[in-house]
Amino acid sequence: MRQTPRRVAWLVFGLLSAGVFLLLFVNRDITRWRLSELPGEVESVPDLAYIDASAHPKHKLDVHRPRRRGKAAVVHFVHGGYWVEGDKDFHGWLTGLYGSIGVALAKRGVVTVIQNYRLAPEVGPEEMLSDVAAGLAWTFEHAADHGGDPSRVFMMGHSAGGHLVALHAARQAKTVSGPRLRGHVILSGVFDLQDMRAHKDGAFNAQVTDVVFGAAEARLARYSPMNALGPNMGPMLIMVGSRDEAYLIPQARRAHARLKALGQAPRWVELAGYTHEDMVLGFGTETDPLSEAVLAFIARH
Repeated sequence: MRQTPRRVAWLVFGLLSAGVFLLLFVNRDITRWRLSELPGEVESVPDLAYIDASAHPKHKLDVHRPRRRGKAAVVHFVHGGYWVEGDKDFHGWLTGLYGSIGVALAKRGVVTVIQNYRLAPEVGPEEMLSDVAAGLAWTFEHAADHGGDPSRVFMMGHSAGGHLVALHAARQAKTVSGPRLRGHVILSGVFDLQDMRAHKDGAFNAQVTDVVFGAAEARLARYSPMNALGPNMGPMLIMVGSRDEAYLIPQARRAHARLKALGQAPRWVELAGYTHEDMVLGFGTETDPLSEAVLAFIARH
């Protein structure tokens, strides 16, 4: 039977959709399935409010902890999504994110807190940073309740979350008050918003960059961690994939070089074959070098 162009188009669309679904299903094998295979080793406590007076659904976090309690190191994780989407339960039924990261770390003895934060266009970057700071304050206050050591807290973020973590680190380095973090882990983070805008097309900038930060060069510069990096940043692990978003790799290299020039000793890891998505989807899989590098960084500090 002769296929009409429309039927051919739908057939191609169906095959492509099936391929994408199969790829995610395979990725689910390394993410979501890990959430239920370790009931004897890991406990997960979902949807805890980190701002008592707020009923906002984004002011929630999850804790993943080793069942065997002790004074464990703590990782406070901030998700990505280009500041306009994403969630601690991002398509969890299919991808397992981001609980899979918490389970992978808890399995290795690290208490992990994964928080939500408000997104654009509801709020701007200052409110996002405020949410991240509030979530982190909750972690310092309640780490011991979940078997964590409040003197050994690390922050980790992916993509837009990496941007917020890096900017928070730069701002914290300029203060002398409040509890100090033991280190920061930046996974495929955005360090330079002006450079991001230059590499993205008009549609992306209209829907993301301008909505979140505005088009003014001064605002892009203000919220670029690259321009805020300074001394006293503390230990930092910067990681990208060799197949990451092309503009992110040189950004991360420049951030690493700048920190070294400032007298810091940041660690740099570029993972061969890893894409932007692999930096979270592949976390904690068997023989995964990403989680091994994070765990080694935590053990060192």
